[in-house]
Amino acid sequence: MQRRYCDGIERRGFLKMGSVAGLSMAQLLRLQQTHGIDATASKNDVSCIFIFIIGGMAHQDMWDVKPEAPAEIRGDFHPIETRVPGIQVSNLLPRIAGVTDKLAILRSMTHGDPDHTAGYHVMMTGQHPGVGGNFNRNVLNNNMHPSFGSMVAKMGSSSGRLPPYISVPNFLNSGGPSFLGPSYAPFVIEADPASPEFSVRDIVLAEGVTNDRSLRRQSALRAINHLERSVEQFSKQERALDTYYEKAYQLMTSNEAKQAFEIERETPATRDAYGMTSLGQCCLLARRLVESGCRFVSIENGHWDTHRKNSESLRDLLVPPLDQGVSALLNDLEERGRLDSTLVVLTTEFGRTPRINDMAGRDHWPQAFSIVMAGGGLKRGLTIGATDKQAASVIDRPITPSDMAATLLKALGIDPDVTLHTPIGRPVQLAGGGRPVHELFA
Repeated sequence: MQRRYCDGIERRGFLKMGSVAGLSMAQLLRLQQTHGIDATASKNDVSCIFIFIIGGMAHQDMWDVKPEAPAEIRGDFHPIETRVPGIQVSNLLPRIAGVTDKLAILRSMTHGDPDHTAGYHVMMTGQHPGVGGNFNRNVLNNNMHPSFGSMVAKMGSSSGRLPPYISVPNFLNSGGPSFLGPSYAPFVIEADPASPEFSVRDIVLAEGVTNDRSLRRQSALRAINHLERSVEQFSKQERALDTYYEKAYQLMTSNEAKQAFEIERETPATRDAYGMTSLGQCCLLARRLVESGCRFVSIENGHWDTHRKNSESLRDLLVPPLDQGVSALLNDLEERGRLDSTLVVLTTEFGRTPRINDMAGRDHWPQAFSIVMAGGGLKRGLTIGATDKQAASVIDRPITPSDMAATLLKALGIDPDVTLHTPIGRPVQLAGGGRPVHELFA
């Protein structure tokens, strides 16, 4: 099903299930092996679950409630007390209220891009797209700068059989590698883990192909490659082709790797705790993937562009799955002893207007909005920054997308000041000069 937002963007499935950037799993592994892990790779094992809310979260209805504002600004919701004295959230978030001791609310995010496409880019990369804001909306890699997942795939250490960067339940716009190249693109699970038919095609053998038959195919492939090498001199990269297919084969036949994707192995009670919704089950699958060695999992959750019926949409459709899924994820990670080694980021492209419009909705508002960070060794149970009485302007501690990028990278053990070079030699700083939010670090 196509999803169209107010600026005409169609949220299409760019990729086939179990593929990335038009590459097979074998080709992806081949590229990653060829390019290798950067010499300045991270030395710690913190992973990231990056939840991106498509359309723009209404901060004043969720994270930054203004009960003293006029009715046309404060909306239909009211603040409630939380587990942390002094921190309030909206009554839309009763479960989140119970886990505020595990998270930090950043209430002073700000940038100047009210367009969805530019908003995706700046909040997925930390960098404004610059000239040509309507660039290539419907192509895979429309980034002017690498996405956070691609940065981590390039700079972070990786172990095990899983790709370092996975996206679910589809490719997240502006989630591509830009000049880093396709070896640092995400492996895309284009399927909803809440569906009874959920599966990931590239990690299972084709129907009717047994392990014995697959082994014979692998042997035949190696023989063909050997014959080709005797006829023609290949480069080192080409001579290694069979190695990468072998790695893909190992992924398909590795019980450990396959089990990471088999969400049905979870108990019904655990699945119900997350909620049998797309967002809830994506959060649960992401937990399984980081436990199995994936360094960065991005989750897309859409339909938050509430120009009409904002309160009704938030109350009846959008917020309950988020409230249940995110709170369950934080509790589950804590109970499993993995919250300190898993950074959870809940973000969006911008906020919504302070004043409710004539259609009972809120429009785009990048001047001030809220995001949430949790785990990854960051400080917990605090709010950072503040907006004015109408949640319209930042009045304390402005935080930019570049600052968010620097914070994310630092939490994952990656130096945000590292400078990479494009294929033509142009130097590009990973976090674009952003500074980590120091209040989050001990």
